[in-house]
Amino acid sequence: MKTTVLVTTGNGMFGGALIRQLAGNPDVDVRALVRDASKFTVEAPNVSVVVGDMDKPETLTAAVDGVSHIFLVTPMDDHIAIREAAVVDAAVASDSNPQILKIHGAVEHRGDHLSSMHLASIDHIKASGLPWSLISPNSVMETSLLGYADSVKIDSIFGISGHGKVGLVALDDVALVTATVIEKGLGGSGQEYLITGPVAIDLFEVAAAVSAQVDRTVTYYDMSEDDFAGLLLEEHVYPDRDALETNVLCHLRAWGRGDASLVTDTHEQVTGSPATSIATWLAWQSAAFPKEQSASDAETAKGIAAQFAAG
Repeated sequence: MKTTVLVTTGNGMFGGALIRQLAGNPDVDVRALVRDASKFTVEAPNVSVVVGDMDKPETLTAAVDGVSHIFLVTPMDDHIAIREAAVVDAAVASDSNPQILKIHGAVEHRGDHLSSMHLASIDHIKASGLPWSLISPNSVMETSLLGYADSVKIDSIFGISGHGKVGLVALDDVALVTATVIEKGLGGSGQEYLITGPVAIDLFEVAAAVSAQVDRTVTYYDMSEDDFAGLLLEEHVYPDRDALETNVLCHLRAWGRGDASLVTDTHEQVTGSPATSIATWLAWQSAAFPKEQSASDAETAKGIAAQFAAG
């Protein structure tokens, strides 16, 4: 059977990155599962679109038919386990026997709600009898650092993780490892591909790297969890505390405990190339972290520095 990959959440971050990595490969057919085909922008001879909704299992039958691999990822909310179980059940019913490549994560969440949902999904995959592997990136630079772009304009990074170190990994590295696993016919026996950056760094070191990129001093301000949550809610970054917990707080809490400090050579072992450093990634993201700063942002930065210095 020809390699045919169903990518769930084809319009999402991980799904989109994998599709772009595989686009143009004549040996792999890519099937993007999306709810809204009008939002899908990747065009390549080997890429097709199938409309379906993981919240509506009856729409998944055509999507899974005849595929050899399913890259399984869902939006980060309370429906992870239910949605992923629906895809797995559709795959079992299809008789295609595809390998499930599930996004999990290398950060230890120690039994919090996010962890329990992922573990329930993994248990369901194991019970299905399908071949499977886990794609487990450490915290991804795009989700972990791009959110600081606005605060960097005022020379500030805010957080709660202290000196907890993180093996931050670039999204493109996750996509390349996953694509290589598919292209080389790897996985399928319960392997976990723990994908990290080349070193573990804390947010103080992130601030130093960003400072070098923007050519001015950016300071990391470590805050209490309540103060930090209040800041994000006040700025309407997330609609409520539950969304903030799932998307931000549980991750930064794990960072502070040292549960994201893992560094592996998985990227190099699988792809033959080294993982991307934060300096290289920041250079790629120069549009998000420009050197130019407005006078008003500079004044705001001075006020923040004075506020934190006063305690």
